[in-house]
Amino acid sequence: MSARKRKSMGGASASPVKDDGGESSSPTSWTPPTEKEFMALKRYKSFLLPPSNSYAVGQFVWMDHEQKRSKHPINNSTSHPPPSKKARTSLLALDEFGHPPPGALDAEEPSPGPLARIHEEDDHNQYWNDGYWIGKIIEIRARDTSFVWMKIRWMCRTITECKETGIKTGLPRSKAGPKEIFMLGPEMDGLQPVGAVEGPAPVVVFDERNPMQAPFARSKIFLRSEGRTPTEEEAIAVPGNVEPSSKKKARASEPGPSKHLFPLRKSTCYCGDPYRPPTDREEPMALCAHRGCLKWFHLGCLDWKNTYRREATPSLVEDVVSSGVQLMSLLPEYGLTTPAETIPFDMDPADLDFDPIEESYGIKKEKRDTPKKKNQNQNHSRNNSNAGAGAGAANTASVDDRGAVPEISKEGLEKNKVADSHLPNNVLRVAEYPIVRGTSDTGIVGNARYILRARQIVLQNRKIRRAKKVDVEEVDRIEKMIREWMDIWEVKAEVKKEDGVKEDEGEVEGREVTWLCPNCRRAI
Repeated sequence: MSARKRKSMGGASASPVKDDGGESSSPTSWTPPTEKEFMALKRYKSFLLPPSNSYAVGQFVWMDHEQKRSKHPINNSTSHPPPSKKARTSLLALDEFGHPPPGALDAEEPSPGPLARIHEEDDHNQYWNDGYWIGKIIEIRARDTSFVWMKIRWMCRTITECKETGIKTGLPRSKAGPKEIFMLGPEMDGLQPVGAVEGPAPVVVFDERNPMQAPFARSKIFLRSEGRTPTEEEAIAVPGNVEPSSKKKARASEPGPSKHLFPLRKSTCYCGDPYRPPTDREEPMALCAHRGCLKWFHLGCLDWKNTYRREATPSLVEDVVSSGVQLMSLLPEYGLTTPAETIPFDMDPADLDFDPIEESYGIKKEKRDTPKKKNQNQNHSRNNSNAGAGAGAANTASVDDRGAVPEISKEGLEKNKVADSHLPNNVLRVAEYPIVRGTSDTGIVGNARYILRARQIVLQNRKIRRAKKVDVEEVDRIEKMIREWMDIWEVKAEVKKEDGVKEDEGEVEGREVTWLCPNCRRAI
């Protein structure tokens, strides 16, 4: 990916969908307009290509180019062919995935679950294999049907291509996703004739902070970052910049300001490392689903020196079960792959305006003590030599044992137990487990839909059972939700033993370990 993508290619006739009237037609031009000429053309929202394929602003498309399979430069001083494709090693062999770590669900299940099957789907795409370019349509302008041009924002397909375009910092230190692409900034936009479009490119814009996003396969093309020139304010904060007082000297040959790869969502784990989608080595993350937090943390960071790891007490487990259900409102319709509402990238998901869960499900607010902190500094990191000092034994770290988790009374726990006795054991156990992503069982997006629906069933059932008179229609609704949940996630139903006691097939064991969120100090 370099200046070659700004090369103009032969035009082709097309039919723009007009915002207003058009002008008389003129012969097809093979020369791109200047920026000034382009801005003088009439603007359109979309255009048509034969036979009747419509393309609109904001859409990702495959772009043809005459040297897509060539290893030799074309006869143009400013254009170069795409780099030759290197054979990928078998990083994604299914038998190379290890068992998910503690926190992943149903690890002993002999057959893969729905999320695992989606994760393993083979999304073969010939355009990708043939080396076509990928662009995003930013603007469409035309004089007539024979002179239709679009402004394209280009995508890099490899880290090498990113470096070729001047992106020097912010690049992933480990392997990117199998088909992860990187969007270039507006300064690299180019004008292309609509005739260069070969078809729509199935690019998934991955929102790392929206756990309700529809799951997608590891073989899908996805985007989660943008490589561009940082602003003056951003340049100061860009990691890797060398300060004048630093012992390390910058290379004299390096031109000035280089581009930086900015994630669409900043990493939320206290270690600062980004999320690594599952490949040959899994690095799963768990979500703190509490209102006002919604941050992901690596399981390795949560387990580090037992700073945040806690034995699962009833109050900690109840704090987990009552978290995250508000996110279900992002799903207009519940399903395995139904689209969820998008969260604007300029908005922090923690600022989403949800109704308090206590009001929605009639949860009595327990008295929450605020224990004294053993250490006021909670910004722990692996690089801090004082962090977690003397934490060789469990619960001796600098964060207090219970954090900000409310202590549930014995009476409250007993009432919950009575209400929960009307639900299948698997629903109760799954509701207790953490929301995890980054394993072959949970996929790239994670298992939030699976976990949160179980929590929603538990909380709704408790609300119904606490009423003075149990509403039969509401009970039927809960039973319908349970059947739907079991069908979608292929959960085995309960069976009756000879003594009449119900037992779940493939019963999920109760939770033994929880974590305190490094940010809000609630239970994960």
